Amino acid sequence: MLAAGMCLASVQFAVAEDLIVGMQEVRPLFDPAIETGNTGIPLSNAIFDTLIRRDFQADGKGTGGELVPALAESWRRVDDHTLEVKLRAGSTFHNGDPLTSKDVKFTFDRILDPKSQYGRSQFQYENIARVETPDDLTVRIVTKNPDPTIEMMLTFPASSIVPKDYFEKVGFDAFGQKPIGAGPYRFVQSIDDDRVILEAFPQYWQGKPPADKLVFREIPDLSARITALANGEVGIINNVTPDQIPAIETLGCCDVRSVMANSQVLNYRTSNPVMADKRFRQGLNLAIDRELLSKALWNGKAEVLHSHQYAEWGDLYNAERPKFAYDPERARELIAQSGYKGEEIDFITSPVYYTNGLAAAEAIVSMWQKIGVNAKVQVNENFYEISNDDPGIEVRNLSDWADLPDPNVTIMWSWTTTALWDGNEAFQELGRKAATTLDKKERFSLYQKMLDNFEDQAPGTVLYRVPDFYGVRHDIKWQPYTNYVMDFRPGNFAVGAGQ
Repeated sequence: MLAAGMCLASVQFAVAEDLIVGMQEVRPLFDPAIETGNTGIPLSNAIFDTLIRRDFQADGKGTGGELVPALAESWRRVDDHTLEVKLRAGSTFHNGDPLTSKDVKFTFDRILDPKSQYGRSQFQYENIARVETPDDLTVRIVTKNPDPTIEMMLTFPASSIVPKDYFEKVGFDAFGQKPIGAGPYRFVQSIDDDRVILEAFPQYWQGKPPADKLVFREIPDLSARITALANGEVGIINNVTPDQIPAIETLGCCDVRSVMANSQVLNYRTSNPVMADKRFRQGLNLAIDRELLSKALWNGKAEVLHSHQYAEWGDLYNAERPKFAYDPERARELIAQSGYKGEEIDFITSPVYYTNGLAAAEAIVSMWQKIGVNAKVQVNENFYEISNDDPGIEVRNLSDWADLPDPNVTIMWSWTTTALWDGNEAFQELGRKAATTLDKKERFSLYQKMLDNFEDQAPGTVLYRVPDFYGVRHDIKWQPYTNYVMDFRPGNFAVGAGQ
């Protein structure tokens, strides 16, 4: 680790308009409907574009939810089942092909094809019945049921528009390795375990992007990322832990910028014989001192939530719900009542994927051991590639779905698509009803019932909502956005401009 004062403030990038971003991990696959995780979103956001974008700057904090045009110039609800979208004339893909309604239709048809490999995205877009193309610049998205979130869904990275002709020519695998999109930067090269190189797309509809070259460089070790930042090898680094903020701020050339991101959660394998009794799982949850973890690991900046909710939901948020409780005595009682006989429980975690994820796992296991649970941490280097169906998963940490400011995403997706919760039919039925009514009061009531069910069945728990910290050189004007969106479009990035 560099000592204070060792920052090479005079270092200049090889080309002033180039930007290198130091990442904890860079994955070499780029299909936006597959790579929807924390490390995939920054690249999808650079290479691809959606019909509608979320204006993260709207609230001045990087968590805004206002919807603004992108590849679509406008949209309107024709009826409760139909959204009509007018495309932006003159938009092209990186290979020069015009972007038309046929590409939009193909984007969703490929996801919804039952034979495709887009299982997770199929669930997210399952309410789409068909996509119609009245002309080259008009798209009608017809839903099976009324959909209160369809406009929001068009901002999600998985709905990034892909070129029909190129995709069909090269196929699924080749497209994921050498993608073509309509975003601000086009793909140049991927070097496994090292970097992904992109370059500006001059024909981007918002104008030429501000970085001539955009490189995402893999630097797994945080101290190495900070050294690279100080030396001017990179302009931005991600996944900075709170304990390293002073090290960056005392360098003299750099500062730390932050935004509230999503929440870190735990998943329990409810079908595992040891964990099948909900009292055991409830006991695990009550044994976790979330406030202590926030203070110890996040300098108190991680937020313990009022159940699994976000204030950005507006009228769908219930501030009266209590926060997650800490009660080790009650936890011991529930563990004993469950008939637990000391069987070993493995907590699987990644060494680097989630900021403070490993440290939190170690602390939580210690808390569980204090109430008599024989738990241990199991570190897995290939954590992100473990299948949900792997019976070896008993407990794991994960982040929730908070990509869109709506409970259908956070509550429904988090505890179905990526959960390990068997027998959650009642929960899913409530979610389906809430996702297919336009009545806000009814939606509010249904989501409260879902939270009641989630807290009772305890298929996991929410630890806290975490801030996302980035180290940034002073000469870079850039604001981080929530949910790991790193945006280098015109209006949110400039070199030589400072904050």
